[in-house]
Amino acid sequence: MSGTAAADRKPYTSLYCYPWDVADVTVHGPRLRQLGLQDVTLAVSYHAGKFLRPHAGATPRVIFPEDGVVYFEPQLSRYGELRPLPHSDPAMRRVLPDLVAHSGLAVHAWTVLLHNSRLGALHPQYTARNVFGDGYVYSLCPMQDAVFEYAVALSSDIGAQGIQSLVLETPGWLPYAHGYHHEFAQLRSNVWLDSMLGLCFCDACMAAGQRHGIDMGRLRSSIAGSVDQYLQAPVDATAAQAQAWLQADLLAMPDLAAWLRLRQRRVSALVEAIRAALPAQVQLAVIATVQRPTASNWLEGMDLAALARSADWIEVPFYETDAASVASDAWDCVRRIGNSAQIRAILRPGPPDLGDGTQLASAIDQLAQLGIRQLAFYNYGMLRPHHLSALAAQLARLPRTV
Repeated sequence: MSGTAAADRKPYTSLYCYPWDVADVTVHGPRLRQLGLQDVTLAVSYHAGKFLRPHAGATPRVIFPEDGVVYFEPQLSRYGELRPLPHSDPAMRRVLPDLVAHSGLAVHAWTVLLHNSRLGALHPQYTARNVFGDGYVYSLCPMQDAVFEYAVALSSDIGAQGIQSLVLETPGWLPYAHGYHHEFAQLRSNVWLDSMLGLCFCDACMAAGQRHGIDMGRLRSSIAGSVDQYLQAPVDATAAQAQAWLQADLLAMPDLAAWLRLRQRRVSALVEAIRAALPAQVQLAVIATVQRPTASNWLEGMDLAALARSADWIEVPFYETDAASVASDAWDCVRRIGNSAQIRAILRPGPPDLGDGTQLASAIDQLAQLGIRQLAFYNYGMLRPHHLSALAAQLARLPRTV
C-alpha cells in the first residue's frame, strides 16, 4: 500500500457525478457540502449510455452522452498510437478544472479506462477477441502493448489535473455480458458460457501465453469445441450446473488456470505502471470489478491482493439489494485483501439497491463493523431528491474522522 493513503486517513464521503449534471448547475460544491459530503468523484473518461435524470431543471431529462470521450483537455503529446478523444463541448471539458479550483471539495477522477467502444471501433486490431476470433469493440485488450501504453499515458495525464485520487475502472478485460446496447440471444446466459466467451485470444494474448509455456492453440481449440457443442445442444444449464462446469474445467484444464493467472499478472503490472506514472500526491484507487459478486473479478484479470500492493485503495461497488449481502461480500473482500482500512466502498442509495433508508443505514453500519469507513455513493444524476435526503441523514450520523 502506498504511504500516501496510509499517512492521510481523512474521511472519504464522496458522491459519483457525471459532468453533464455538474454543468447543469444542479450540483456544485455548496450543495454537496450541504449533503454532508467531503469529496466528489467525477467521470473524466466515460463510455456511451442512456440516463434518466429525475432532477427538476435537468436538461435533457434523458441523455445520451458522447461515447468514449474524456472530459478534460488532454495533453496529446503524451500519447502514442492510441489517443483520447475530448468531448466536443468545451463546457464539458471545463467541469473538472472548475471543480478542482472552486468547489472546496476533494476531487476524485473516475476514469473508465479500457471500456471504450469508440476507440475500439477506430482501432479494432487492439480489441479483445473471443475464442472464435470475434472482436469485442467495447473492450480494449491490455495485453496489447499499445493499449498498455495508452492506459498509462491517460492515467498520467489525468493525474496532472490537480485531483486527489484517480479512481480507475476497467483496467482489465470486460466480461462477455456487460450491457452492450441491443444485446440479443435466444438462449439462457450462464456463468460457464459467459466465462468462456469472455476470454481473449487476440494475437497479443496468444503470443503472451505461448511465451509463458501455455499451449494456446490447444486451449483455444478445446474451449471453442466445448462452446460450439453447447450452442448447438438442446439443453440449458441451470445456474448451479454452469458453476460446477466452470469449476470442473478449471481443474481439468491446467492451461486454462495458468492463462487466467497470466491475465491477472498483466493487469497487476498495468496498475503498478500507472501508480509509478502518477504524481506522488495523487492517490490511486482501483474499482475492483464491474460484476457481482466481487470475487468473480478474476474474469477481468483482477487479483485483489496483488492490486492492493500497488494501489492506495481498492474501491468496491457493493451493489446489492440488502445490507446482509453487502456485508458478506465485504467480508470476503477483507479476507482477500487482508486490510479493511484499504477498502473504499461504493453503495447505491436508490433502486435497484438500498433504496430503503433502513437498509442503507444497516449497510453502512455493517461495513463499519468490518473496518470499512471510506464511503462513496452512486450516482447524483440518477437519484431522486428523497434518496439524496435520505443519504444526507445517513451521512450526518458518520464520525468526522476515521
